[in-house]
Amino acid sequence: MKKRTVLYAFGALIVLNALVWAFFMTRSDNVAQSDYPFLSPRIFADNPNDILIRFFPLRKEIEAKFSTLPADTQYSFYFEYLPSGTSMRIGDDNELIAASLIKVPLVMNLYRAAEMGKINLNTVVTIEASELDDAYGDLWKKGANTKMTLRELAQLALSESDNTASRTIYDHVKGLLKEEDQSLAQLDVDQNLENGQAVINAKSYTSVLKSLYFASYVDRNSSNEILSFLSQSTENRRLTKHLPSGLKVAHKNGVYNQEWTESDCGIIYVPKRPYTICMMVGLPETEANNFIADVSKTIYNYVISDKR
Repeated sequence: MKKRTVLYAFGALIVLNALVWAFFMTRSDNVAQSDYPFLSPRIFADNPNDILIRFFPLRKEIEAKFSTLPADTQYSFYFEYLPSGTSMRIGDDNELIAASLIKVPLVMNLYRAAEMGKINLNTVVTIEASELDDAYGDLWKKGANTKMTLRELAQLALSESDNTASRTIYDHVKGLLKEEDQSLAQLDVDQNLENGQAVINAKSYTSVLKSLYFASYVDRNSSNEILSFLSQSTENRRLTKHLPSGLKVAHKNGVYNQEWTESDCGIIYVPKRPYTICMMVGLPETEANNFIADVSKTIYNYVISDKR
């Protein structure tokens, strides 16, 4: 009799635990995930292994495309299927000029400083003459003494890759964080220089994007907002060129014409099959645009296909 009672109690406990788990899973999926559409389902207790994809055929196809590049072309490529962490890399040890890719870690530093109470993103700042930069973006046209909030500058720095916005952010965030608290240091990404320019490889840069996706450097609100700014990117000649217009893509491009380092790195939010791509190639801009767009299309077609 006692044994039967114990078994009944144990069974009831299992059912109760299952009900509690189901409650929190439902609440997490229906509320929290919808509030943070750019963040990983993993951090909302979703099952990351519900879809299995074999990537060997895709690897061969991508390797074949890179093999057609001129022999002296420098490149770095990294792909990761986010639900399972399966990845592929080509030329991943090659470091190329980061150019405007570095604007993402800069904005992350700004948001980290704000979370630490060292600065307020809604503070209105004045753009100084020394911060005007006509190399990329149109904010410089408004001239010195233009006033904007730091949050507005962050949006311009990421969505339009505006140099003036980035310079202004840098001037207001420098000195606020200890070196070890800055984004690249926290992510253990080497901060190397080549001829005075920051260099990075595709795999390391993907760590930056993943830290936002998993909200591991700044909190959920900050990570989601930064990714939403990246999803508003005006660059549409590379990763997104051949992708469906309604597909969410949070990405950042880099342009360095002096030594032909062109890049585009981002998170492609295919429903239930999100993945990251980071491509850096030493090609003239038009050729780089076409090459990156072609590789991106090939990967997308493979990920959405069930014929494997």
